[in-house]
Amino acid sequence: MKKLILLFIFLSTSLIIFAQQDLTLYNTINISQSSRVNPSHKADNKFYIGLPILSSNYFLLSNSSFTYHDFYKKRSDDSVTLDINNTVNKLRKTNFLKTSFNTDLISFGFKMKKNYFTANITEHVNFAFLYSKDLINLIDKGNGPYIGQQLDFVKTGFDATHYRDYSIGWAYDLNEKWTTGIRIKYLYGMENYSSTAGDFGLYTASDDYSLEVPTDVVINTSSPDNSEEGYEQFDTSDTGVRNKNIKKYLLNKKNRGFAADLGATYKYNDTWKFSASIIDLGYIKWKEDLKNFKTVAGKYEFSGVDLIRFINDTTANLEAVLDSIGETFKTSETSDAYTTYLPTHVYLGANYNINEKSFAGALIHTEFFKKTIQPSVTLSYNLQVGRHLSTSLSYSYLNHTFDNVGVGLAVNVGAVQLYTVTDNLIGLIAPLDARNSHIHFGFNLIFGRPFKDRDKDKVADKKDKCPDIPGLIKFDGCPDKDGDGVPDKDDKCPDIAGLKEMMGCPDTDHDGVIDRDDQCPTDSGLVIFFGCPDTDMDSIPDPQDSCITEKGLPINNGCPDTDGDGLIDKLDSCVLVPGPRSNNGCPIIEKVEIKPSKPIKVQLSKEDQEIINKVFSNLEFESGKSVIRSTSYLSLEELIKLLNRKPTFRLLIEGHTDNVGSAQLNMRLSLSRAEAVKTYLTDRGIDTERIIAKGYGLTQPVAPNTTAAGRQKNRRVEFTILE
Repeated sequence: MKKLILLFIFLSTSLIIFAQQDLTLYNTINISQSSRVNPSHKADNKFYIGLPILSSNYFLLSNSSFTYHDFYKKRSDDSVTLDINNTVNKLRKTNFLKTSFNTDLISFGFKMKKNYFTANITEHVNFAFLYSKDLINLIDKGNGPYIGQQLDFVKTGFDATHYRDYSIGWAYDLNEKWTTGIRIKYLYGMENYSSTAGDFGLYTASDDYSLEVPTDVVINTSSPDNSEEGYEQFDTSDTGVRNKNIKKYLLNKKNRGFAADLGATYKYNDTWKFSASIIDLGYIKWKEDLKNFKTVAGKYEFSGVDLIRFINDTTANLEAVLDSIGETFKTSETSDAYTTYLPTHVYLGANYNINEKSFAGALIHTEFFKKTIQPSVTLSYNLQVGRHLSTSLSYSYLNHTFDNVGVGLAVNVGAVQLYTVTDNLIGLIAPLDARNSHIHFGFNLIFGRPFKDRDKDKVADKKDKCPDIPGLIKFDGCPDKDGDGVPDKDDKCPDIAGLKEMMGCPDTDHDGVIDRDDQCPTDSGLVIFFGCPDTDMDSIPDPQDSCITEKGLPINNGCPDTDGDGLIDKLDSCVLVPGPRSNNGCPIIEKVEIKPSKPIKVQLSKEDQEIINKVFSNLEFESGKSVIRSTSYLSLEELIKLLNRKPTFRLLIEGHTDNVGSAQLNMRLSLSRAEAVKTYLTDRGIDTERIIAKGYGLTQPVAPNTTAAGRQKNRRVEFTILE
């Protein structure tokens, strides 16, 4: 128990605070170790390897309340004295002290298409202590000054851990805008001292001045010191036993756990980029060399520790101090397994590209430890100087201080990259006057680093045939805007996809004439006619040929003139005989008008006339049709007999209608009725040459159509016997 109290006092009086943060490194992406704070960060090399111990060494010193010089003050004679009161007065209600040291045993990474894989084995030694101002006052003065008062130990606790992580990381480009990353860690724990983070207090009773502890305090330990041999097992004279014990400590303990880092980067456009990450989301389960100490709730007496005397002569007074504290707070001891959680870090970043060589960044960082949140804000500026030097300048609000000016340098010489980064340069120069001191340095062997590439098209300038215009690797860095497989520098039509054999120009109709020069781009044609066809092969291109399917002469716009009369065939009414244009290409022939003689009616006998009159009177048709009613057949049969007796007679049949309906319809009806009668007669043996059928429609009325009787008279078929 005394050694636990010693650790407690050591942490309480230490000025060294470590907490992995790497605020400046976060935006120094061309250093491979930047992926440790955001696994989506991808180094700009194809492969890197970190040599053991040398590639990454990390230190951070920081404090939330005071500096080393706050412990001392000068007297008038320039002598120095401890000033505990000054230090205590600078404390906040809740304070923290932390320590950590990280070094890579080995690390490497490599790029594979859209992926970047990393692996590392890293040794960690971390210490963290949260304490209230009331706790220090109690240690310094005892509980005498606080009779009847409640001392508040809000969020008090500590954690000291030695562990190793075996990590594998993967960053992947989802698309042109998003990159995601993950790192999985197997954790191997070697040693731990930790306490519960309790919201507890101490009350000094007014009657007997005893300390009343209302809640239990638990301290867990996993350490070789808890074993029967203690630390002496590493210092035995038996080399074999010593090596076996060291090997077990470093490799074969049962304290194991897992953790994960998550990250993402979003490229909003060529100017803005945003990123976020969660680091050390994990735990260690401690199962070996265990001791648990529990201080139960109850009453205790404690007179305090003379801190000035203790600090001035630690060796002489340590045993007395430990005895005093150990005797005051009685504890119970167990050996139970327990779990500790890594302090988790959250980063939110934004970058603004000023130009291709520089960018500005803003970063919010938060660490979670023992139910507390410790935020910081960083502004940074990064500048690439040539191909061999990268620089970074940062300014951070950190641990309630504003004097944190950080710098970063990365120098590339051949395959060697040397780098050093600090979040507070002042803390390195004058650590006794600063709350924060930080440095991360090392060197990597890197291969496949990008060559100088002005247009950022992944083709080195010395191989780039178009070094100032982004292009394609397969075209030696030259662009192909229209994607036709012909680089723009050789493409006569760079904005329109075309054919290689046409030097990148399209030829829609595949006639060997590019569309730009083709007067008929959609019709396959001949080169001599600028891509237009000559369908009739008359040496006149179709757009100028008025007769594209017939051979013709240029004078006739490609149309033929078979009879050579100057009038093209399609306008010539007499294609084979020449004639004047005025007569539509036909010869002029004098016309003799031959007027046909009027038919001569035959003078019929009375008996013959009665037959004609009977047919006229009895002939009837179906309404609106040319179908003869059967009632008319007897009269028509007598007419047939007449025509058979008189073989020289010819018959004129004339059909007429009234004015009901259209003239065209009535004309057809009158003719069809006359033809129906003719058909009836010829079907019964009368020679068709002897019968003439005509229709006059409504053109020859014999009575007015204004009355029904008049219209009845006009609907008739007349019969006339001709010689």
